[in-house]
Amino acid sequence: MREEIKKMSVEQLASLGIENTVYIKPVVENGVTAFAVHNAAGATVGVLPTETAAQATVLAHDLKQATLH
Repeated sequence: MREEIKKMSVEQLASLGIENTVYIKPVVENGVTAFAVHNAAGATVGVLPTETAAQATVLAHDLKQATLH
């Protein structure tokens, strides 16, 4: 199943509700760690100063947070 998902187009993923799924990842901006919120396609949709702020933003916008390993 994992290989099939990797081969899906953005449109196919969106049809599965992926447009509402995001992930949070630490990033370094200007020498400071911040937390970027990315959509399922990998585009950054926001950068916040703390992980807590990023998670609160995700919840406030009724998005689903995916966990990356």
